[in-house]
Amino acid sequence: MANTDVQITLEQAVAEVLTLLTGVDLTFNPAEDTFHVVARCLNRAMRSVALEHEWSYYSATENVGTAQVGVQDVEISSRLRPRIIGDDAVRLQTSEGKVVRWAYILPRDALHKYGDRSLRCSITRSTITFSRPFVNGEQGLSIMVPVMREPRMFLIPASGQEPTRQVLDQLIDFDYPDLVMARAAYIYAQADPVLQPRVPALEEQYKDIMYQLVERDERHTDTPYMNDFFVPIEGSINGSTVPQFHHFHPHSDERYR
Repeated sequence: MANTDVQITLEQAVAEVLTLLTGVDLTFNPAEDTFHVVARCLNRAMRSVALEHEWSYYSATENVGTAQVGVQDVEISSRLRPRIIGDDAVRLQTSEGKVVRWAYILPRDALHKYGDRSLRCSITRSTITFSRPFVNGEQGLSIMVPVMREPRMFLIPASGQEPTRQVLDQLIDFDYPDLVMARAAYIYAQADPVLQPRVPALEEQYKDIMYQLVERDERHTDTPYMNDFFVPIEGSINGSTVPQFHHFHPHSDERYR
């Protein structure tokens, strides 16, 4: 859902893009080809923006089924794109929404280290593999997976067809529409021989906005938890190699309890 404080409709966005390109407040008939071309550029811009940075704005949590005792692998729909960044985790929760287990997402080749430890998981394509089978206390819990949804595209009528007010009032599916409109102007200018000299300036303008948004998001987001690594210090003056800790390899995602 668009940010209501800065929301922009399709009709307004097309006018903004044309102003960025020409510096003139132009008005085009929505039934004409130029309007449809700019609208398609806005759709391409939204798809591109979703790939530039893993925007938390497009994140969601999907219920992919319930935990069954003895099950270790869970298949999810191929339409879902799991969110495997930062410190994300698969959650096992009750029907009331209370989280009972957090299964932090690890690289596939690190999962074997946790067979007898707390629950972890790895995701390969459409398969979630947990570090151990589900136990009795986890039977029936909902498996909630963090996923990234795709941005909602503008519905564009056929060329020459007059769009309805419902079509013109569609909102840009991004919390800061200026980024999408700047990207759309950059895309449009690349295909127009008259506007091509402005492409570098439009690209710089788009990237300036993007970097500012990335900085804003990172400044107000906690960094993933990282604990101190164990350092294997020799236990005696003779150079004993006996480890002085209970574990032979450190883990950066251990939580102190």
